[in-house]
Amino acid sequence: MSEEKKQTKKSRFKKFLKWIVISVVVLILLIAGGIYYAFNYLDWQGIVRNLVHEKGSEVVGTSVNIGKINLSLADGKGGVNSISVANPKGYSQDYIIKLGGVHVSVDVNSVKKLAEESLKGTGSKVKTVVINEIKVDRPEVTYELMSLKQNNVDDILVNIKKNTASNAKEPAKTEDNDATQYNGKATVAANLLGASQSLSLNLPTVTIANLGTEKQGITIEDGIARIFQEILKTTTNVVAKADLSGLLSGVGNIAGAAIDGAGKAAGAAVDGAGKAAGAAVDGAGKAAGAAVDGAKGLVNGVGGLFK
Repeated sequence: MSEEKKQTKKSRFKKFLKWIVISVVVLILLIAGGIYYAFNYLDWQGIVRNLVHEKGSEVVGTSVNIGKINLSLADGKGGVNSISVANPKGYSQDYIIKLGGVHVSVDVNSVKKLAEESLKGTGSKVKTVVINEIKVDRPEVTYELMSLKQNNVDDILVNIKKNTASNAKEPAKTEDNDATQYNGKATVAANLLGASQSLSLNLPTVTIANLGTEKQGITIEDGIARIFQEILKTTTNVVAKADLSGLLSGVGNIAGAAIDGAGKAAGAAVDGAGKAAGAAVDGAGKAAGAAVDGAKGLVNGVGGLFK
């Protein structure tokens, strides 16, 4: 082979090698760019939103609906614009918890890893996230009494305890807030003996700090459990301190009036029935007497024919 052909072949090989290197670099850049784009603009916030909806519903035993997530990758601060938790079956109100928003501060890398690993399915290794602080905005809780021994708040707390192991792990750490900071509302609804009454109470600000920081992460399930536990326990404390005598006496008055009205109506019905029955008996008696008299006359008339 001539020297010229060798040089040509060598040149072609260099060009081919160069093309391969460039292709690999471009592919790496495209993959890196795609991941960056996905994490910054598309996927991961939606993935986290779906996780909260799915895992939250499993934890509380009813449907958890979550609004848009807006979280900055720069500092890990942001929040969710709305969250609602449906009431357990058997209760009349649509929801037990409705949050006007949740402000959070999280470790960004832990959220990215969780979102990335969740795409791999059940075999993923990363299942935790580090939450520095959560502040609940404008919480609305409906504390509904099914009976004097049963209410929806206790039912949800039982579900949480049954569906997670959160009570046996690291407790939530609530910050010491000024007792005068109230930005939420609790509505106590009593549906007893077919009567309904309600009472509105103020709820204090709920702030939870350092979820998962001691163990470098907390699962989505346990994180959701801690948040809802704190909101519901705060509500229970407020209701326990409130004067519910007016609420329960109001229910008693309504139920008593209903029972009294039903009794009077039943009495009137019985009295009317008695009078009607008496008139019927009296009429029957008179009719029977007339029939007897008529029969006597007929007998006498027939007897006269044979004299």
